[in-house]
Amino acid sequence: MSESTLHATYASVSRSAAEQAAALQLLLARTTVDPNLALALAQIDTTDIKGPLDAAGLRASLAEAEAERDMNRALAERHHRRALAGVALGTSCACGHSAATHGPRLTEDARLPCRHDDCSCADLDFS
Repeated sequence: MSESTLHATYASVSRSAAEQAAALQLLLARTTVDPNLALALAQIDTTDIKGPLDAAGLRASLAEAEAERDMNRALAERHHRRALAGVALGTSCACGHSAATHGPRLTEDARLPCRHDDCSCADLDFS
């Protein structure tokens, strides 16, 4: 590489690092003033975030985290109900359909309705 190419490359990397350092200094200053912000930032797994931490990126990450929370909450509820009923994994609902055909998310009133065509089962029931 020529001297001018090396200079331009290092100068560009230096500018990017300076921008990152300035952003981190701002976050550090804000987290010092607001400990709740520091706690919130500590909870974020940045390995799951794709792209910059701008408003759009944060909204996308929030939507992903909420979807994962909701799906896992429903899975936990399925297994909790199965354990309470004392039935084996793979046992069907009283409607005859598998637990997997019931809602992937709990409804607002904590139900897991069946999604099978022509089934009116309003909630997963192992009894």
